[in-house]
Amino acid sequence: MIQTNVIKTSVKNQSMETITNSNRTVVQSLYRFLNNKTFDQIQSIVSEDYVNDNGEKGINGFTKGFIGFINAFPDAKWTISEVITEGDKVVVMQTVEGTQKNQFQNIPPTNKKIQISGVVIYELEDGLIINHIVHTDRLGVLQQLGVLPTDLSALKPEEGIYLVDKFNIPQEALNEFTDRMEYNRKLIRQLPGFIKDEVLIENNTNGYTGIMTVAVWQNQKSLDHAKEVVQADYKKIDFNPATFTQRLNITMVREIYHQP
Repeated sequence: MIQTNVIKTSVKNQSMETITNSNRTVVQSLYRFLNNKTFDQIQSIVSEDYVNDNGEKGINGFTKGFIGFINAFPDAKWTISEVITEGDKVVVMQTVEGTQKNQFQNIPPTNKKIQISGVVIYELEDGLIINHIVHTDRLGVLQQLGVLPTDLSALKPEEGIYLVDKFNIPQEALNEFTDRMEYNRKLIRQLPGFIKDEVLIENNTNGYTGIMTVAVWQNQKSLDHAKEVVQADYKKIDFNPATFTQRLNITMVREIYHQP
């Protein structure tokens, strides 16, 4: 177990090489704690000044995402394939695998196993983790859990059209955006040709949250009809989505998956 007080008192007198090696050891110990499910030990390597994207601080803010993931995937295991260190930053190329036994975000238990690779950038200060950024394959998670098919290009129109919207939302706009999103979900679920929808949430850095919505329709005709109904509803309630996203500084990317 890494002793926090020792790191704090000695790091300022260490050479850059020693600091880099020490930071590498701290991050590697994190993965050992995660795999052993010893969350109490993580407190020794996380700064009290750590703040996540929801404004939650310290050890609770840092471990919240990990605990949520492990609750959904109780057998979760992280494997490090490479570690790159430079100064106060440690970059980890990782793979996480596990079986979904409980709800994950808005996805009910599937009992499916996932194996997802990603890159995490950790920033340390005085030998403690003060920030981290996760880049992972969210589409791969959806596919492995069965929310989206593995081979999107193999979809036939009669098998469904997948409308995927990806939003990047400032923290202060999250509540207003969520209210609007739930309004739209309630509306489209009543329309002919609607099959199902899913919402995936990813906490990003710099005060933004990533949200991916996936709506599945029977065919292109049902999707086109849904767009007409939604536009008519927007006109009725005097809602302009472009003005809405611009006012709240929300960015959006839309993708539609079907047979070419």
